[in-house]
Amino acid sequence: MRILYVASDQLVPGRTGGSVHVLEVAQGLARRGHEVHAVVHESPGVPVGETRDGVHWHRIRWTPDHRFFRFRAGPAVARVAAACAPEVVIERYYNFGGEGLAVARRLRLPSLLEVNSPIVDHPGSLKAALDAGLLVRPLRRYREWLCREATALVSPLLEIVPEFARAKTERVTWGANVDRFRPDLEKRRDVRRRLGIPEAAVVVLFSGSFRPWHGVSLLEAAARRLGPRPDVFFLLVGSSKPGPGTGYHGQRLGPQPYEEMPGILAAADIGVAPYDTSRLRQLRLGFFWSPLKIFEYMASGLPTITVPRFPLTEIVREGIEGRQAVEGDPEDLARVIVELVDRPGERARLGDLARRRVVEHYSWEVHCRTLDALLVRMAA
Repeated sequence: MRILYVASDQLVPGRTGGSVHVLEVAQGLARRGHEVHAVVHESPGVPVGETRDGVHWHRIRWTPDHRFFRFRAGPAVARVAAACAPEVVIERYYNFGGEGLAVARRLRLPSLLEVNSPIVDHPGSLKAALDAGLLVRPLRRYREWLCREATALVSPLLEIVPEFARAKTERVTWGANVDRFRPDLEKRRDVRRRLGIPEAAVVVLFSGSFRPWHGVSLLEAAARRLGPRPDVFFLLVGSSKPGPGTGYHGQRLGPQPYEEMPGILAAADIGVAPYDTSRLRQLRLGFFWSPLKIFEYMASGLPTITVPRFPLTEIVREGIEGRQAVEGDPEDLARVIVELVDRPGERARLGDLARRRVVEHYSWEVHCRTLDALLVRMAA
C-alpha cells in the first residue's frame, strides 16, 4: 500500500535516535513491499526530494523554522499527500504536530499515531500547570484530539497514552538493524587502531546524547574508580566536549554519523546504559523509552549493563544477556564492570545470547513486521 509517513521535525540522515527510528521504519516498510513517502525536515546539503533504498523522501520546512511551529507544516504535507495519494498515514507524535492526522481526516484515510514520548502529563509537570492556567487546558485538549483522531496508536508503554486510547494502542518496542550492527573483526581492528585503543584493552562503551538522565556522570565516576587499571578503556560517544577521559583511561567522542556507529560498537567489549531516572520527572510515569543504544549493543554481540527497571529487565535479563547495576550507584556499577572485564568467557556467553535475543525479538525487521500487520488491519 502507499504510506505517508509524517515526521516533519526530524532530520534524515541525522545523528539522533529519532532520525534513526524514522530511517529504519521507512526503509523497513519499503522492504516489505510498501510504497513509502516520508516527510521530514529540510536538511542543509541534502536534496529536498529523493528516492533512496525504496523510500521517497520529501524534505520540507515552515516558518518560523522551529519544531514548536510544526503544525504550520500542514500545507506542505497536504501537497505531498495530493501528489502521492496515500492509502494510510503514519504520524510521529509531537506536542505541536498533528499535520499528518489532519490530512488523514480530510482524505478520510486510516491513521496510525507513533508515540515515543508521554502524551499524558507527569506528576509535577510545568506544562500541565501552564495548561491549567489557561483554564480550558488547550494543550491537553489538543493532545487528546490527536489520540481520538488516530485510528490506532503504537507505543513502548501504554501508560504514556491517555487511558481512553489504550484499547486501540499496540505496545511495540523499537529495535536495531541486525544486519548493520553485528560482531565484525575487521571493523573492530580498524576502529581500535584509528582511535588509539590499546590492543589488549577491554573497551567499555556508552553511546547517547549525554543528557543528565542517561547516567554519563555516574559512568565516569565508576570509570575513575578503575583509573589504576590500564587494561580497561572507556569509550563515550555523543559528547559535546570530546577529548580524553578525565581521571580514567578512555576517550569522549562527539556525535557520530549513524553509518559509523556499527564499526564503533564492533570495537567494544561491553555496552553500558546506566540510566539515572531520578533526573527526569517524566519517568515518574514509567520507563517509557525503548532504548536504541541497548538494542544496538546487543546486536553487536556486547554484554550490556543497565539498571533494574522495567522494561529494561525484560530486554536485558540479569545473567542471560547482561547485568544489572544498582541505579545511581557508581561503586556498584564499577563492581559489575570489573566482574565482566575479568571474565572474558562470561562476556562472550552473554554477548552471544544478547545478539540472539535482539535478532529474534528486537530488530527493526520484527518492528516493521508488527506495523505491517497493523496497517493491513487498519486499511481493510
